[in-house]
Amino acid sequence: MIDRKLGRFLQQGLSIHVGTRDESLNPTGARAAAAIVEPGGQHLVVYVAEAAAARLLENLRSNGQIAIGFGRPEDERACQVKGMVLDIREAEASERATVEGQWQGLMEQFARIGIPPAVAAGWTYWPAQAIRVKVTAVFEQTPGPQAGTPLA
Repeated sequence: MIDRKLGRFLQQGLSIHVGTRDESLNPTGARAAAAIVEPGGQHLVVYVAEAAAARLLENLRSNGQIAIGFGRPEDERACQVKGMVLDIREAEASERATVEGQWQGLMEQFARIGIPPAVAAGWTYWPAQAIRVKVTAVFEQTPGPQAGTPLA
């Protein structure tokens, strides 16, 4: 599903938003701090700060449906990954460096487009919940004529 080139893009430190819905189809979302594509590209793990995750996790546990939007602020390159949640757990201490590295990558992206670090200084990214997802579809979301087309 996710090839190596796309995997490198997804793991560089992007603006990541996780979305789901409740039983009445009301949307719920939260910012994610990082994502890891597992070998083979069929699964990924997305990390959401515990402070922002309560309603999101409740809905994910209820219906398992997830959409993850990835965007690179400096050029608006974007894609959306859809899938089914396989597991939700507390992120481990050994994962913290990866999460912090990708979060720092996002902060560097913000700086390149003129957003000062103080704007995001209060945003929480740790401790985090690790959400493991079976990827079912990937879509191009970069603005332009290819937006919405399947990538996988």
